[in-house]
Amino acid sequence: MKKDTDTTVIFNNKYHSESKFPLYRFWRRLPLQQRTFIISIFLLLLFFLLYIGYSKHSVKSTKNIPSEYHLSKIEKDKEPWRPKQRMQENQLLFKRKIFSTPKDERQIAVRDAMQHAWKAYRTYAWGYDELKPIQKKPSRWFGLGLTIVDAIDTLYIMNMKEEYNQAREWIENSFDVDTNDVDKFNSHFEITIRILGGLLSIYHLTRDEIFKTRAIELGDRLLLNFNTSSGLPLAQINLKQKISSNYEWTSESATSEVGSVQLEMRDLSRITGDKRYEEAADRSAAILHSQPKTDGLVPIYISSLTGQFSGETVSFGARGDSYYEYLLKQWLQTGQARSIFWNDWLESIEGVQKHLWRIAYPEKLYFIGELLSKSEFSPKMDHLACFLAGNMALGWYYRRDLTYLLDMAKNLTNTCYQMYAQQPTGLSPEIVYFNLVSKSNEPTISVRDNDVHNLLRPELIESLYYMYHITGDKIYQDWGWNIFQSFEKYTRQNDGYSSINDVRHKENVRPRDKMESYFLAETLKYFYLLFDHINPFAFNQWLFNTEAHLLPIYSN
Repeated sequence: MKKDTDTTVIFNNKYHSESKFPLYRFWRRLPLQQRTFIISIFLLLLFFLLYIGYSKHSVKSTKNIPSEYHLSKIEKDKEPWRPKQRMQENQLLFKRKIFSTPKDERQIAVRDAMQHAWKAYRTYAWGYDELKPIQKKPSRWFGLGLTIVDAIDTLYIMNMKEEYNQAREWIENSFDVDTNDVDKFNSHFEITIRILGGLLSIYHLTRDEIFKTRAIELGDRLLLNFNTSSGLPLAQINLKQKISSNYEWTSESATSEVGSVQLEMRDLSRITGDKRYEEAADRSAAILHSQPKTDGLVPIYISSLTGQFSGETVSFGARGDSYYEYLLKQWLQTGQARSIFWNDWLESIEGVQKHLWRIAYPEKLYFIGELLSKSEFSPKMDHLACFLAGNMALGWYYRRDLTYLLDMAKNLTNTCYQMYAQQPTGLSPEIVYFNLVSKSNEPTISVRDNDVHNLLRPELIESLYYMYHITGDKIYQDWGWNIFQSFEKYTRQNDGYSSINDVRHKENVRPRDKMESYFLAETLKYFYLLFDHINPFAFNQWLFNTEAHLLPIYSN
């Protein structure tokens, strides 16, 4: 038939002569089912061979990755992600921690203070951000139950089981980034260090998945803030509307704010296997590194749009402090593999020695001043700058050959303690000024009227914690105990604790009616750990973010 003839001519005679291809003739005679089976076997073998070749190539590529790299080339040089392997390693390294009830008298006193603060918050401000202890009313800020999330790891460390369970239940059932309470602009920095940091910390301590779930919900919103031309996060975010913004009054952000969100985002990637958070952290860190500096020192303002620093004021106090703190801690977090963080940090300390480190008279106290311009020095020091003593001691812990780090840490710790001891209440003012003239009748430390308030800050207590557990010198515990007793005497209220307006007049400290969430999250936590004879968080395994929330140190 015509149809059969056409098929034979076109397929067999023209293209595949049967006389020249006996294998083909054999193939054509096989039943359809056998041919299908053989083809399937061939494809499976081919897939297997390709898989083996790809695996060998992947392993080889991973081994050849350098242990350190320049952050400005982060997209090209970043180690390939292995989320399943990393998450398995983390599960082995960081298991749930169990804490016991304290037996040390000083620790018991701190735990009692925590119970007093928590009871007041629970009674008068439950579910709100902070407590007004004088009015016995709640205070709104983020709309995220700030005190609960900020303080839950402290509750857990102090083995306050009932209070911890209260906080956990609220986070599971009431924490929500979509409510009308969060439909407003709030500080991206504060939400990151307090809320995201708190969730990550308690997740690492308990391995409870609900905390990781809440951290992801929040982290996904915060990630939107990094979507800028520079890669630096904008200053504010509306979590509900998922929109970000700079402050209304300026296009600039504080250097400390954009430089102190990387630890938290990187850790979120490590526990989830989602590289987006760490990529955002690394990109912002790369921008900060690439900007020109003066001996490692940077101005306290930066544009999130251009990535460039602005102004000439240099300070380790407000708007500058935690940028420097996170340089060292990012180096530790990433297993000391990224030397660029260490180098930037060490250069900044050398910059302190050259430009900011001074001695005050007549007591010969060493302090860190500020630069108002390249040539104008100010003998002003914020209490916030007292963090640097512990930060330098931590740096010395890893590089014992750099003895000047510990010497500077000891001197600065002593000066910061004098900021407390020399006030009638035994509490430090927010800001002090130092006398630089050796032959003068002026006091070594002076306080101006606008700076006499105390905000329950933790920075010196933080440094005392590091100094005691690194040196073993009990003088730091004794100093801490003196300060704790002053907090008890002048800031404790019938319900909770309050920051005060005047450290100079112990008869009338004028409470400000505000119990800061960080008093529970940081100050009381560092007191408690300071009075522990053995550090429960080894410095080569754990680090604290700038809100005293615990994050693990990774091996890479």
